[in-house]
Amino acid sequence: MRIYFIFMSLMLCNLSLLSKAFVNINVYGTGLYLPYSIGVVGYIKNNIPIKNYNITGISGGAWCSLLYTQETDLSNHDTIWDYSIGKDVSHICIHNDMRVFQNNVEKNMKLRYSNKEHLNLDKISIISTNVNKIYNIKNEKHSNFDNINDVIDFCLCSSYIPYISGSTFSKKYKDNYYIDGEIKNDKYANINKNNKKNTINIDRFMWGRQFTRKEFLYLDKDKSRELFKNGWEDTKNNKEKIMNILNDNDNK
Repeated sequence: MRIYFIFMSLMLCNLSLLSKAFVNINVYGTGLYLPYSIGVVGYIKNNIPIKNYNITGISGGAWCSLLYTQETDLSNHDTIWDYSIGKDVSHICIHNDMRVFQNNVEKNMKLRYSNKEHLNLDKISIISTNVNKIYNIKNEKHSNFDNINDVIDFCLCSSYIPYISGSTFSKKYKDNYYIDGEIKNDKYANINKNNKKNTINIDRFMWGRQFTRKEFLYLDKDKSRELFKNGWEDTKNNKEKIMNILNDNDNK
């Protein structure tokens, strides 16, 4: 019994130290593999306390970042699907349904957070591609948002695929025009390039899982649930690697 209490004391001490570490969390593009990345950030959110962080999202990763900052529990896939995409939506096809996805997510997320305390707006950054000058398109990282709707509006820009997410080439945000942040392939130059020791980089390949091309084009709720579970379990099985990043940061 004494050994048990010593062990628990050490674990609690370790978690307390981790909560003090400053960590950059970067969530890259997802396509329709989005539920996998939500599963990854969901496991981290629910099981690894990180109080001092900045989370940066790009494309589908923007929505992961929004959820990470605003939700206290990200463990239930169906609950997340219902309040973000919609209870009445059973599938998403990238060629036909992305406009519905964008419209639903905008409406549902703004409604969900309209009467809630808006958490950690100072901790979130979003990257999208500015296309004001087609001959000089560039990725822009935005922080210091005015309010939660402002964050959601720029998440919509970050995940906007020309003529697929809407009827226009780009999406307007504060007198500028933007498209999906991953379309211009310089994302790694824009996200904490030189801070590897205190950085968790999240994408669907981070734990070595192989995916089929089918989910890139079509996703239904059952498959989404499976992807979410895979992301959650893969992160659980690799928890030690996340902990090592945090421990290294504590010891710098």
